[in-house]
Amino acid sequence: MHVIRGLILSGMMLLSMSQLVMADDIYRSVDAQGNVTYSDEPPPGGQESQRVELPPGPSPERIRESEARNKAISNAADKAENKRIRQERSQDQKIAQARKALQEAQAKLAAAKVIQDDDRQNLAGGKRRIRPEYFDRIKAAEAGVEKARKQLQEAQGY
Repeated sequence: MHVIRGLILSGMMLLSMSQLVMADDIYRSVDAQGNVTYSDEPPPGGQESQRVELPPGPSPERIRESEARNKAISNAADKAENKRIRQERSQDQKIAQARKALQEAQAKLAAAKVIQDDDRQNLAGGKRRIRPEYFDRIKAAEAGVEKARKQLQEAQGY
């Protein structure tokens, strides 16, 4: 994205430089400290300067072609950015749904662990034990939590 924007800015700079080319004369001068200066006027004080011959600027047709290319590049960049944003939103929705499914599975597990009256079995001699169905219910709920946890990890890209 930054590369495309850079290309667009470069094109705009070229267009603005074409106006410099239209200037009558360009002068290059070097001061006592070695600093190089370019100007459309000769330096003051009789400082030595050289007239710079500039190549002709781009033709109006080339400028229009460049503007069309810049517009196409900008449109392509915008389209790619919009696609990326849509994909991110879709991914965020998948993650949110997977988190909700995990929370629901964890709530089911917590509910499954609560021992109900019918989860106990009366034995001879007045003893009681927990029915095997209770443990099966917990195993199924734990499997649901594990499945939901894996789906969340997949949605997050792990």
